[in-house]
Amino acid sequence: MPAVEPGSLLLKTRCALICGSDLEYLDALHGEIEPGLIRGHEFVADVVEVGEGVTGWAAGDRAVPISFTGNYGCWADYFVSPQRGVQKVPEHVSDEAAVFVEPMHTGVGAVEACHLKPGESVVIIGMGKIGLLALLAAKVAGAAPIVAIDVDSKRLDKALELGAHKVINSNDTDAIKEVKKIFTKEGEHPVFRGSDAIIVAVRQGAVFDQALQMARQGSHIILAGFVPVTRFDPAILLVKQLTVSGIMAGRHGQNRNNGRLSLHMLAYDQLDPTPLISDGMPFKDIQRAIDSTFSGENLAILLTP
Repeated sequence: MPAVEPGSLLLKTRCALICGSDLEYLDALHGEIEPGLIRGHEFVADVVEVGEGVTGWAAGDRAVPISFTGNYGCWADYFVSPQRGVQKVPEHVSDEAAVFVEPMHTGVGAVEACHLKPGESVVIIGMGKIGLLALLAAKVAGAAPIVAIDVDSKRLDKALELGAHKVINSNDTDAIKEVKKIFTKEGEHPVFRGSDAIIVAVRQGAVFDQALQMARQGSHIILAGFVPVTRFDPAILLVKQLTVSGIMAGRHGQNRNNGRLSLHMLAYDQLDPTPLISDGMPFKDIQRAIDSTFSGENLAILLTP
């Protein structure tokens, strides 16, 4: 049982999810694994004890992340969080929806960074948890058409279920040609053949160059995942006048606001992330949960103590 400290809350996990960054950490992509460290930062938890100096919280309140403050250690029955790292869940928002607040930081933040106006188009590459949350946020923003790209037909089916207007399986066809075909207008200059925005939600270097090819002049390219070192021709940035930015737990300098925005959108039923839950498992089966997420068998597993 961890000890509550001044300015912090002792929390009891109600449910949690697995983040792609957790898998990367376990795969040693971010350095050596520290023995004894408990992972997990996507959660809904009950307040058990309020630390000295904490105001506005009481035992029994439900908490979710408000901004990414590092690894919370929520894959355990109990953990401690600073007050600044969490926000209250409204009574009418279910655990199954609220548990997506932290990954929504990135999905919603990616769409926000696109500066999309209603009726403008977006291509989302990668229909994992972040890509699908970005799809839901793009619908709220009024984007049209929304084009989803992946190599997994089941995930593309899920994208259609959640409102994608067009899906492309890049294992079966040339995704760049397909995107240009969708957005080509008769008599239009080639630099305008592409989408208004591209969101990259996969961790493959070659996809970044593909995203540049799919963009029309003036597009925003948003990286919503850790794309590895890759090669591309920077001249395309000049010719197409592209803007490239990265998203990690919300837009830079606005993480805390994005956390509130994500919960606000859930509170007002602007989107429903619960169809992303593909299975449920207790913490004792965490290895099975990790393995099935690594393999792609599962999309979002609801973990419970």
